[in-house]
Amino acid sequence: MKKTIVILFVLVLWLPGCKSLHKTSPGHTKKIRLEKLLKETEKHRFSAKTMEARITVSYSDEYQSFSGNGKIRMLKDSIIWGSMNFLGIPVVKFYITPEKILYYNKLDQTYYDGHFELLRQKFGLAIDFNNLQNILTGDLITSVNPDKVSLKINRDNYELNLPGQFIKKLLLTPFYKMQSGIFYEPSQGNILLKYKNYQKNGQQNIPGGFEIKTGVKNLKIEYKSVNLDKTLRFPFKIPVGYQKLRM
Repeated sequence: MKKTIVILFVLVLWLPGCKSLHKTSPGHTKKIRLEKLLKETEKHRFSAKTMEARITVSYSDEYQSFSGNGKIRMLKDSIIWGSMNFLGIPVVKFYITPEKILYYNKLDQTYYDGHFELLRQKFGLAIDFNNLQNILTGDLITSVNPDKVSLKINRDNYELNLPGQFIKKLLLTPFYKMQSGIFYEPSQGNILLKYKNYQKNGQQNIPGGFEIKTGVKNLKIEYKSVNLDKTLRFPFKIPVGYQKLRM
């Protein structure tokens, strides 16, 4: 259970009571040069200062499957905070900054206070705070070197191929957000990241959720409601008596 909880907060994360949302029209791609496409992904990145979300989570692997719900709050470029509930009971809280990951688990009364190396050691994911934030907002997960990328323009997406790298293939929507991605890590094999339909919230295109598949592990996150640019609090305190996890 402990390992599964870590997976949920690591690969996850976000958004209550919100503005009315409507699906973003998929549209069709247009002819564009790679350098111009990469500039457009930067122009269309998530730009709100804060985000709050209610989410539902489902997870399965060869040993177990379960679902729960939670709440995510984000202060852009600074904090990702969340509380995850299972069977209606708060179980895990986490507080992530560009410098470190903090979380505690009420089930086994343990906590973690350390670096993003946790993600590499546990899951083979060489990602940092910015990568994680981009996963949540549906933005291009990382900057790419145009000299190492080939572009194919399909009717409904832009296909970026990056042979020989951790990121193998990225598909971008006609409005320059992530549609899906394929990654490869020797200890994990192929990792698939796939997004649900986007929703328009003000000027922002917000994913309806995403799915991550790694071997027999399957994680689905759905955003139930979204609020942007609210004044938010990020309370976090590790309970007294909890045992520190050492990786």
